Amino acid sequence: RTRIARQHPDEPWPERVDAFLTRDITSARPWEKVTGVQGGFLVARPSSDAFEKYMDFIREGDYVGGRGDGTGWAGLGYGGFQGAMAYQGAVAYYYDQIAPGTAVELNVCRYNQVAADVIWRGPERHEKHRGQCREHPRGRLPDGSPDYVSNTACEDCRVTPIEEVWSAHYTACKKPWECRMAYPRVPRDKRQVYRLENLVNVTYCMSLVREWFALRRDFEDELKRASGKEPSRRDGKYEDGHFLGYCRGSGGYIPIEAPPDGFDIERMYGL
Repeated sequence: RTRIARQHPDEPWPERVDAFLTRDITSARPWEKVTGVQGGFLVARPSSDAFEKYMDFIREGDYVGGRGDGTGWAGLGYGGFQGAMAYQGAVAYYYDQIAPGTAVELNVCRYNQVAADVIWRGPERHEKHRGQCREHPRGRLPDGSPDYVSNTACEDCRVTPIEEVWSAHYTACKKPWECRMAYPRVPRDKRQVYRLENLVNVTYCMSLVREWFALRRDFEDELKRASGKEPSRRDGKYEDGHFLGYCRGSGGYIPIEAPPDGFDIERMYGL
């Protein structure tokens, strides 16, 4: 357990761990108590009982529109954020409300790493929260209210050493197979400029993308040793320092070659 980087390492471990997950902090707001889970990652103990409980509340459909207090699943604040009606809201609601104390939140800079900004930077109508962590403060003032002012010591995932990252979620940093540089898009809604201009560290994102292509290259090399299958071409010249020859241009991805018919991929891993 000491080797597992948790988001809140000072909190006690549950008596029984049924799931490991990460929160979508980069989309959260400091003043909102509820944060959805980040998509693309969930390590869960198989359970038919848990499945039935999921199905029960989803079929019931007790979901209130809007965002913030009184919205979402059972009107408990699980509404309005990306994926609130689906995975990101339903999983958060299940482990927070139906099965509390059974899931462990992993460090978002090391597991399911999105490598995006976790600091609130605007807009102006929420100026008092500028510079605060997007994650709702866990500290409290003497009167019991959230300690927003001291909520500034969050880790910047945009500079976490890559050798400390266990898994990455390619969303803010773009999908590697899109063969695109990770420059923030220009939003149609100009009110979002304040957020997107600081969303990612392009240099860091492209280092993560290079890691993905390095893993692909290693896989193909191992596949050749195990099966004799020649790897795909690596002659793409587009930003080859990042894409390692697998891109012929923006959007010009060179697909991976399929293994030979009948080849058992598990042989490569001694399974």
